[in-house]
Amino acid sequence: MLQKNYSRAVIGRSYLSFLYGIELLREKNSVLVLDDERLEYGDLFSYALTDLDIAFFETWGEDRSIQCLTSIRDYVAPKPYTLVIGGRYLRLGSDCWSNLRELYRKFPEFFPFENFFTDEGLKDQFMSDYQEMTRRLGVNGFRFKGLENSTIDFLLGQSPELFKDAYHLFNNAIKKNKKESWPFLYFSRSLFHKRLSSSFSNVELFHFFLCLLSPHYILDESKLSEELSQVFMEKGGHFKKTQVREWKFYKSLPWSMELASYEGIIHPHKISFLGSSPQGLPLKINHSWRRFRSFHFEVQCQDHRLSKLKDEWFFWSELKNMATDIPMWRFEVGEEKITGQILYREKSGSKLKFFHQYLNKKISAGLEEWMPDITQKCGNIHFSSGKEVYLDQSSIFKTQALPRLKEVKLYDYSSPFLRSRLKNVSYFGPLKGCPLGLFGQLLELRDHSKQA
Repeated sequence: MLQKNYSRAVIGRSYLSFLYGIELLREKNSVLVLDDERLEYGDLFSYALTDLDIAFFETWGEDRSIQCLTSIRDYVAPKPYTLVIGGRYLRLGSDCWSNLRELYRKFPEFFPFENFFTDEGLKDQFMSDYQEMTRRLGVNGFRFKGLENSTIDFLLGQSPELFKDAYHLFNNAIKKNKKESWPFLYFSRSLFHKRLSSSFSNVELFHFFLCLLSPHYILDESKLSEELSQVFMEKGGHFKKTQVREWKFYKSLPWSMELASYEGIIHPHKISFLGSSPQGLPLKINHSWRRFRSFHFEVQCQDHRLSKLKDEWFFWSELKNMATDIPMWRFEVGEEKITGQILYREKSGSKLKFFHQYLNKKISAGLEEWMPDITQKCGNIHFSSGKEVYLDQSSIFKTQALPRLKEVKLYDYSSPFLRSRLKNVSYFGPLKGCPLGLFGQLLELRDHSKQA
């Protein structure tokens, strides 16, 4: 049975919502998590997990006695992937040494690591140093560091000499080949940083390099959410699957929320929204950047060549597509079908059906380049709107030294005549800039719960 009054209502169900709720409970808050399907992350933070993220989760579980986080590896699966850019295929996501070798083989101008492969004894040392470093960064990141005080000096100070040598070679090559490296960084970083940007800080470049070397994982988000919801409720939190039918604010502060369930009206002191972008909620999130929306697609395909690539992931772009309306897309080979996600720059008044013909042409051409004559064996491409958004920072060429979250303003749009900026209402998601991707989001949720 729900209460009438709560310290905080958290809207949007995900494993991140329950993590945030558990932390709020530790600070003596009464917390209600609402599963309102109009606010979701989609798969934004359930794929592209790295060893650093895993170490952070494990430390969270150890320090809070949350078994499912301590055993987070039981909820993830390895998922190697292939980046395709400018006709070059870069297969990553296995162990760190194999990734290091692949980066050197395919992009030696950015990854000049030839000296690493002249001494066979370096392999075991490098892999051992990498494991030790990611564990150390995960532990110290959770226990001591916040997002906005993570400096490059701190990160390098945690790094063994071999890894520092590799990073400095990469960093120097990027600076030396700035014009040539820009498309690679713009495209590849989106997988981990959840935005497409022309600029980066030293901290972001270090994090990106660490991500490239890491094994790649996808998370069983549904299973982990279920486990965390049980922990959340055992610790005194309340959870309800229902929509917010109506809300009222007094002097821009939360006053009441009417739920679509029989509980009716509740009174939260503060409200937090966790998700990608609200769909159908009377909420406006103002930010200064443009954004890309995600469209999902599926096409049935009877080509025998696909059987050898089943469950393979491809992230696709062309040099001419960088910073355009369709900069990249990813797809996965399934059982006689191909499914994927394509990013399209959001424009005022745009609807999915307006782009069907153009997207069909774009995807068909890409599939033909990937596997000649495959479209002859494929049916029609079916599209649906995705939940994910990525910030479009294509025209921003300078960034701050430290990763900082973008301030966003939230407005009540429940009345056509009222546009008031809200107080005691917060938002967590990619529209804040999301520096360092999932790792940055975890740091923000941990830190914000202490301020609640």
